[in-house]
Amino acid sequence: MKRILLLLAMSGAVAACDKPTADECKVAIENMQKLLGTANASATADIQGEIRRCRGGSSKTAIQCASAAKTVDELKACQFMSAKPEK
Repeated sequence: MKRILLLLAMSGAVAACDKPTADECKVAIENMQKLLGTANASATADIQGEIRRCRGGSSKTAIQCASAAKTVDELKACQFMSAKPEK
């Protein structure tokens, strides 16, 4: 039983390694809003919900890509906050 709990804890820690921080998500979301022209439309409370969603459903790789995107096409290629990755 202890082995199973240890394995579950380890697998959770590995999965958590690819999760972005709130600050990383905020930077990516702000860049996305700037690129989409919606930067002034969002209230602080709205972005907090987006940050929570980002942390739960995005990878660090996607966040780094979205933060560095310079165009909407580059942003779309990042798979940032998408329901399912495109193949």
